[in-house]
Amino acid sequence: MKEHTTDPVHVLCVGMSCLDNRLLVDRFPPEHRRERVPKRFDALGGPAGVGAVTVARLGGKASFFGLRGDDASGRQTSIFLEKDGVDTRGFRAFPGAISTRCEVFIRPDGERFLFLSWGAGMPLEADWLSDTTADNAQALLIDGRWMEGSLRLVEQAHRRNLPILLDFDIDTPDVWELAKLSTHVIADEDMATAHGGVGSLIDKLESIGVWSAVTLGGQGVAHSDGRVPAFPVPVLDSTGAGDVLHGAFVLAIAQGYDELTALRFGVAAGSLRCKLGRVPYLPEVEDLLGV
Repeated sequence: MKEHTTDPVHVLCVGMSCLDNRLLVDRFPPEHRRERVPKRFDALGGPAGVGAVTVARLGGKASFFGLRGDDASGRQTSIFLEKDGVDTRGFRAFPGAISTRCEVFIRPDGERFLFLSWGAGMPLEADWLSDTTADNAQALLIDGRWMEGSLRLVEQAHRRNLPILLDFDIDTPDVWELAKLSTHVIADEDMATAHGGVGSLIDKLESIGVWSAVTLGGQGVAHSDGRVPAFPVPVLDSTGAGDVLHGAFVLAIAQGYDELTALRFGVAAGSLRCKLGRVPYLPEVEDLLGV
């Protein structure tokens, strides 16, 4: 997929970025009190954080905004982002605070189970974000984990008529308010189940004036006019596949592509995340798409 723009577009990603402790297990749930772990490693987690890395690896410029503790896991999370060129000046560290962490159990078939430990001691106020933060951006990605920061940057994005994508997997009144302020919403299958099915949720979201879609895992992504199927790939690890899809989608929208082209780009990137066990790079996605 070739860019419509000559310069890399800039996407602001707001919400959660955390340290994942990933365990590849022989079976889950366990059968015995002691189970073998063939592989264990630390990796970047969090919807907006993984979305930011995706934007950077696929040819865009990404800035991440969120909260962390000034502890070992918070510092490692920031290092993971910076290794891929993500601007972390908005990833604010608070001394004495505890960063969010996540334990991830991955079955041999690639299915994952998340056990999240929320951080503590981080003030939620976002008044330290400049009124000009979004001035050089072309799009905004939010995940609903930091409401105050999201609202502040959504307001700026509205002033500049930027596309705003909500990664919609938290069913709270506050996040529904974010949905109303977004231009695009991509929800997960659990959200659809909670709201009467895929068609019902899409209708509900489009009734509030946003373009919407629902991720369906190995079945691809449903939207109001049909479905973009997933690419048939062997699954090594599905962790963060939806986060990668959101990052790729918002990048393509910022580059000027239409929603269906952006969805196919996102589905390709998310499919490769499952196959490779990592966020893919642009040539890999283009190769899968046959570009």
